[in-house]
Amino acid sequence: MPNSNKIVKDFGDEWERFNYLDEERIRSLESQFQKYIAPLPRGLLQRNKLVIADFGAGSGRWAHFLEPYASRIYVIEPSEKAFKVASSRFANQKKVVLLNESVEFNQVPLGSLDLAVSLGVLHHIHDTEGAIKQVSEKIKVGGHFLCYLYYSLENKSKSYKYLWKTSDYLRAFLSKLPRIPKQIISDIIALLVYLPLARISRLVTLFGFSSSNIPLHHYEKMSYHVMRNDALDRFGTKLENRFSKAQISEMLFKAGFDVSSIAFSDQEPFWTFCARKEG
Repeated sequence: MPNSNKIVKDFGDEWERFNYLDEERIRSLESQFQKYIAPLPRGLLQRNKLVIADFGAGSGRWAHFLEPYASRIYVIEPSEKAFKVASSRFANQKKVVLLNESVEFNQVPLGSLDLAVSLGVLHHIHDTEGAIKQVSEKIKVGGHFLCYLYYSLENKSKSYKYLWKTSDYLRAFLSKLPRIPKQIISDIIALLVYLPLARISRLVTLFGFSSSNIPLHHYEKMSYHVMRNDALDRFGTKLENRFSKAQISEMLFKAGFDVSSIAFSDQEPFWTFCARKEG
């Protein structure tokens, strides 16, 4: 079983390298952020200022986009390197509470949050179900949880799943390499796999056809920098859990969320979801 401290350290190395502190780089993430927030109830972010927490915030890239909607926002990140980047991003911003702590153990008050956010984090925790329950404890009754977990590809073809399985064998090997070789090979994958497929997808879309069956098609409008970041994120991670809609719904039910309120995104990244905390 992968060591959780090593996983945290690996992500610290990643967010130190891909920090998105440059204004142009952070702007390039705007369209991706809009896709992530698609499952939120209409108008939620435009209501009175919210108390928000970003669990596993990394460099603070998503908290950057959430901050304008918050009266207070907790930025929770266990890695020291990533926390240093996030602290630099939010220096002297009084509404931002920076916590160099984990999803499982942190100082966010119980029942205090209008909105808890965790995008691309909890599938890298051994006990994802337990982590969801711990996040739920921080949300007030009627508050919402926005989350992205790696999905089990249940809406994809057999050939797509076969390609993914092949890539997962590669991930299992690459994730064990030292930092520098892992970064170099991930960059090569971004150049030789992500970028060509993204450009092919863009051409297919321009000609009026759907690119949804092309692997990595959702990168067609993203920058090469994002592709390099995500290639390292995908192939450099030792622990990766995946979940179906049914499994996600079951975990949310056990954590005290209203199952009837669960909204799954119908666009990639699948299955980004939002759920409301029950009383």
